[in-house]
Amino acid sequence: MKKLFVVLFSLATTVGFSQIRNGNTIIERTRVGVYGGLSVANQVTIDPVYGDGYSDNAKAGFIGGVSVSVPISYGWFVQPELSYTGMGTNYYDDNYGGNVNLNLDYINLPILFRYSQPFTGLGVLFGPQYSYLVSANTIPSGSAKADFQKGSVIDDYKKSDLSGVVGLEYYFPNDGSGGTQFGLSARYQFGLLNVNNGGVTYDDGSWAKLHNNAFFITAGIRF
Repeated sequence: MKKLFVVLFSLATTVGFSQIRNGNTIIERTRVGVYGGLSVANQVTIDPVYGDGYSDNAKAGFIGGVSVSVPISYGWFVQPELSYTGMGTNYYDDNYGGNVNLNLDYINLPILFRYSQPFTGLGVLFGPQYSYLVSANTIPSGSAKADFQKGSVIDDYKKSDLSGVVGLEYYFPNDGSGGTQFGLSARYQFGLLNVNNGGVTYDDGSWAKLHNNAFFITAGIRF
């Protein structure tokens, strides 16, 4: 975990004075931001033999983080972030006889690229994201049964995950004044790695492939 903070801090300090000028006027500069909002997550389960898959029910959660937006050329930025995300899914458990919430809490380090046409406020985001699992638990939803074994299931899932992120944002004001900006963002995260470590198995003993997906809506501020 310390390495994640070191990487983000190094990026911020190394390029902390990056800026794009038009003559003597600074039109784009490095900004630090904070954001938070809604996470709607689920898992895609894939049979390793037949390759067919399905998605369980979506589960609402929270996302919050900090970002450093660094101009690298006219309209282009690199945007490392550090965030917390509530992931997981909601599924039906045959043994329990009811629905169960799987709660997966991740610390994320996305390295995003953003294109924002100057003075429009609209931006397109894309890039990779590394995630580290910090907790995992199951909690029954609806009417609980006494024999349901709720609690930590962190050993059933791999600690590391890698995802792709794409999204759109709109921040204002966008008149080049250099003041504080407020904005909204919509993103989609699609898992690239199988995170199953024995949490989901079939009758023949094989392990399913599990991928974390999520949609996010956030509000943020940049300084």
